[in-house]
Amino acid sequence: MTFQRQKAHITACFFIISCFNFGSLAAQMPSAANTYGPPLEIPLVLSGNFGELRSNHFHSGLDIKTNLAIGIPVYATADGYVSRIKVAHFGYGKALYLTHNDGYSTVYAHLDRFEENIQGYVKQQQYKKESFEVELFPGQEVFVIKAGQLIGYTGNTGSSGGPHLHYEIRDSESRPINPLQSQGIQIKDSRAPVVSGLRYYPLDLVKNSVEAVGVDLSVRKTNDSTYIADLIHASGTIGLGAELYDQQDAANNKNGVYHIEGFLNGSKHYEVYFDRISFDETRFMNRYMDYRYYSNSKKRVQKLFRENNNPIGIIKDPDHRGMLTIAPGQAYTYELLISDFHGNTTTILIPITGDTLVEKGPALQQTQDLGGVNESSSQLDVYGSETHHWSEGRYTVMIPRETFYDPTQLSVSVRGDTLFLDKDQYPMQNKIEITYNAQWMSSDDFQSAYIGRISPYGKAQYQNTNKENMDLKTRVGTLGRYGVFYDRTAPLIKAKTVRQGQWISSLSELTLIIEDKESGISSYRATLNGQFILMEYDYKTKQLVYDFADAIVTDTQQNLALVVLDNVGNSATFELMFYRKND
Repeated sequence: MTFQRQKAHITACFFIISCFNFGSLAAQMPSAANTYGPPLEIPLVLSGNFGELRSNHFHSGLDIKTNLAIGIPVYATADGYVSRIKVAHFGYGKALYLTHNDGYSTVYAHLDRFEENIQGYVKQQQYKKESFEVELFPGQEVFVIKAGQLIGYTGNTGSSGGPHLHYEIRDSESRPINPLQSQGIQIKDSRAPVVSGLRYYPLDLVKNSVEAVGVDLSVRKTNDSTYIADLIHASGTIGLGAELYDQQDAANNKNGVYHIEGFLNGSKHYEVYFDRISFDETRFMNRYMDYRYYSNSKKRVQKLFRENNNPIGIIKDPDHRGMLTIAPGQAYTYELLISDFHGNTTTILIPITGDTLVEKGPALQQTQDLGGVNESSSQLDVYGSETHHWSEGRYTVMIPRETFYDPTQLSVSVRGDTLFLDKDQYPMQNKIEITYNAQWMSSDDFQSAYIGRISPYGKAQYQNTNKENMDLKTRVGTLGRYGVFYDRTAPLIKAKTVRQGQWISSLSELTLIIEDKESGISSYRATLNGQFILMEYDYKTKQLVYDFADAIVTDTQQNLALVVLDNVGNSATFELMFYRKND
């Protein structure tokens, strides 16, 4: 379907449009999301696919490449209205949410800026709230949008790793669906998925451990789309796992696959479709993949069987849950079909023979110190249905119920001010609360103290630390080593584009650098001649930028005052006088 671009600017409509029941429309007809248009007018090339395994979540949209360019026009993919606008330093950065007439919605994230009228509305609200970070809900009568209408420009804001557009389609229950189902997303793809690793898991050996430990399998490629694995000698119940990726024609990014099918001796035994994901289920990605193996190798292996406490809807398996029961003396062939959205398919043939001599070698090869285990550690048995408390020294640990997916035995101990909370080898669904009793500290030490996670290389990573009644408290979603650290250094502030007393009439922006190497930047506030000014912070470049087009101050002599706080409350003040002729 071809979309005619709307040349008119968006108009802010401050009247009530005719009453429209989106819910009844969605109930009367199936979604028209498959007719949505493209969000960009350039050829669409993906740097990230829907459903990919990311840090603690499944990827909820498509990452569309912009060839490292910023400022490419972004267009609405269907009729609707702007229902939400969010501006944040992290996450999606500058993001626009459109609700459409079929009850579905689309998301456009990491934008550099919004369309002119939307940008003006956002900036007005930012000045009103005196905050760069805002979350706004304009209502359906404020910005009515037509398909193909300009809504913004691509960027690299938030936690983006490079310029691109993150694009989502969500259903009427706000569940992300695969945008490749839309006619407007046309990707050239003639390449079959690639198998970069294969593992099997002797599941009968699993008793009270949190997850099965896998064994690596060698595979050889017989042609561009067929692999054959080494013979598996097994007995009892086993499962399989695969490290997979897909590449499209115009890029070499290793993206996710779309469809996985498993056949045991010709009968379907397992199936996964990356077609729809619920945000309520997305953290179960850590259960879906071989988390222990990832912690050591940084390779994401998809376990092709459903373990207990894994409700994710992408698994469409029948009663066997993808697990294979191998009888002694019997021969089996397991066939895996791995497909991308365009139907390019790779086949993996895995021969299995039932054998009473089962290979039991552990697959876990420790490649780095994951931290968290002390030679004097205690063993803490954790059961999913119970809340657990553990104390030693000045530390108290509270583990909520259903934090781990299986009964788990944790190695925990304290040495000095360091808490050894096992190793980062068990996936967690909920967060553990750590409390450190700081009654012994002076008020100055308590003010500068925080809890940090100790990386494998010994560096402290700030954890959001609450302070009350001389306790330090944080909640963590990863096992490992934690300790108490002190940040007694104020943030660093320096000017980048102007010197004291300089004339800068030719500059369109004022740029400063702010940095805190310990606990990190918490907040900032800037004024010109005593009036609040909006400065945009990019943590990746450490830049703080003011746009002179805001015209907050028109005096020739301008006095800048900037206050920056770090996460423990250390404050830095920067003052600068400069001259500017305003036309």
